[in-house]
Amino acid sequence: MEISAHVTYRMARPDESGELARFMCIAGGGVYEFLFDDLIPFVTAVDLLSAGIGGERFPISYLNCCVAARNHDREIVAAANVFPADLLKDDNYMLLGSERHDHIRPMLELQDWGSMFLNSLAVGDAYRGSGIGARLLEWAEGRAVEAGYQRLSLHVWADNISAVKFYKVRGFIEVGIAGIPTHPRLKHSGGSILMSKPVSPAA
Repeated sequence: MEISAHVTYRMARPDESGELARFMCIAGGGVYEFLFDDLIPFVTAVDLLSAGIGGERFPISYLNCCVAARNHDREIVAAANVFPADLLKDDNYMLLGSERHDHIRPMLELQDWGSMFLNSLAVGDAYRGSGIGARLLEWAEGRAVEAGYQRLSLHVWADNISAVKFYKVRGFIEVGIAGIPTHPRLKHSGGSILMSKPVSPAA
């Protein structure tokens, strides 16, 4: 029996904020650790993200997250978060240190405004290649359509070749590249690619 046959897809719950934060960090490829680790002594990126996810005020809220779960719904193996891209115009959507914020500002400013934004999508190592990521992407597209958006957009690190291929195969096209300066705590090359895909009720 395929792994995906034992997976349940559902909206996230507030008590799952810690696991959601962990998957969000995986999807971010180090950007959240760069922004938040040690910003407050002894507080990690997962800690700060968990606080935002567990509430209803920020776009990263559990209300905007879908999970894939196994073992009678007890084990979260993947998660996705979507929200309107225009919410990124509000610099207060997350607590950011100004110097760190400025470093990734090109990524925040290069957006497909007016689209639904796939902020994160991550699948646990043991479950990759089983179709779970594709199902969560379908959920994100459906969420965009339900909310009246015509496009779904996302950012992906240029050096994450497998992720870039995953999205291109599923109809996303490259819109632009945000140049992110080299930094010892954010080790990516080639910048962050903005990708977008038209979505419609028939898609």
